[in-house]
Amino acid sequence: MSYVTFKRVRPDESRIYDADGDYVGDVYAHDDILNPGQRVYLVLLEDDPRGWATVRDRARIREVAEARLLSHPFR
Repeated sequence: MSYVTFKRVRPDESRIYDADGDYVGDVYAHDDILNPGQRVYLVLLEDDPRGWATVRDRARIREVAEARLLSHPFR
């Protein structure tokens, strides 16, 4: 069962929604300055004092977003 869904709003930006359909954060894609030709993904949940989670493997974005949501200190 997935706890998050995504909606792309720009080619390099997606919104994150929880299982209830509430907006909970964003994912941003950027060129990886340390690895030319690669992308890095930044996952940020609203009101999360831990800040960004950096994801280098696109296939892990959902996993990381769900883990961050489930362990969010204010949820």
